[in-house]
Amino acid sequence: MVALFIISGLFALMCYCYDPKYPPLRWMTLLLACASSAGLSRAIIESFIPILNTHHMNFDWLNTSLYYARIITGFFSIYFCPWGVLMHAIVYSERFSNKTINNLKYILFTPIIIMIFTTTYVPDIVPDFRGLFYWGVPYIVTGYIIHLYSYFTETNLYKKKTRFITFTIMHPIMLSALILNYVIRAFDNHHEYWRYVIVFMLISFGYFIWRAFKQEGVGSMNGIKIKYEKQTQIKANKAILTGVSLMNHAIKNQIFRIVTGVKLIKENTSELNHLSTEGINMVNSGSDHLMKMVEKINSKTQDITIVKSRNNLTEVVDGVINELEVEFVENRIVIIKEYSDEGVHAFFDKTPTKEVFVNMFKNAIEAIEKEGIITVRINKKGKKAVVTISDNGIGITKENLEYVKSPFFTTKKLKDGNTGWGLYYCYDVMIKSDGNLEISSQVNVGTDIKLTFSTKK
Repeated sequence: MVALFIISGLFALMCYCYDPKYPPLRWMTLLLACASSAGLSRAIIESFIPILNTHHMNFDWLNTSLYYARIITGFFSIYFCPWGVLMHAIVYSERFSNKTINNLKYILFTPIIIMIFTTTYVPDIVPDFRGLFYWGVPYIVTGYIIHLYSYFTETNLYKKKTRFITFTIMHPIMLSALILNYVIRAFDNHHEYWRYVIVFMLISFGYFIWRAFKQEGVGSMNGIKIKYEKQTQIKANKAILTGVSLMNHAIKNQIFRIVTGVKLIKENTSELNHLSTEGINMVNSGSDHLMKMVEKINSKTQDITIVKSRNNLTEVVDGVINELEVEFVENRIVIIKEYSDEGVHAFFDKTPTKEVFVNMFKNAIEAIEKEGIITVRINKKGKKAVVTISDNGIGITKENLEYVKSPFFTTKKLKDGNTGWGLYYCYDVMIKSDGNLEISSQVNVGTDIKLTFSTKK
């Protein structure tokens, strides 16, 4: 039981650290905390107290503290688990509004309050398994049904796959807890069949670890990180696009009012002196420039849909280099190719990925103040294809490096038409392609951009 306490506690900490603000992970953390508390509760009476007695350290104050710890952890692990299972299913399903979820959270908690008065605490905690049977079992079964319903009705293929993985991880734990911990113990609490739940938990933990290593190859947990980043990126992008769309609409309306107002003044004024005419022309010119900026931002911030297919990554990179050959020559830049294989294939959407490479090379050109070198490396690492673009330009400061992938962040002059959306767009494309974009840089040394692609569909 000490092992259950430690393993579940570590996984609870991992889930929480990934994203404390993501509701499904918070509820998953609660479930893992329940498992950890169950292990601690049993460890207190099966390991800790016997060890203390053996070494004659059974002090009254220590025994009292352990007794209350046993009561609290036992109560929490038994009664909070069904509530956590159902709430996790409700939140993760994305089928309920925030208001409904908030109301259900408190309504479904009511039976736990009742259990406070029906549980025996002396000489040791004895949960009311018969009472728990009438609400705990329906909670877990309902959670099970919601998970299945969410999976079968999901239309987004990526989300459907994620739901399947989540369900297969939780399935052994939910089913074993339902039967061994809540159904059987309601009628037979003498045989300790519930101890076998830990076997199913270890199976789930093993499967979780296997999924993590499988994504990127043995010795890497990066698969889970990439999936997490993808989900976070999609949510952030959706919020940003909504905000930008509203802002663009509001600005365009105001520009239209300004232009209309200036036009009315001009048409209804018989004579305008030189300064007034110049002022009106300045307003018209500024409005026209602002409208073009808004249109450019609007075109750049449209949500993109990635349709992946198997393509020759080497050919796409070489194609972009050939298209930009004139710019390389004009800026006296030498391209060095270091390809491990002439034909590295990967799965990506050709059109937006080509834009990514164009953006990367143009950034490298702008970073090189005089003549310079851009080195392009393409190699295959396990189930990933990696393209690294390195330049010997001015580099990026540590302060700016943290924000370069953020929307609208730019160190370039805005008057040149830069919107600060380029790298964010590239990062968005790579994440949605099940890849990644990483940047490392040193001032006055150069910048390395690492683009990772999946070689499997």
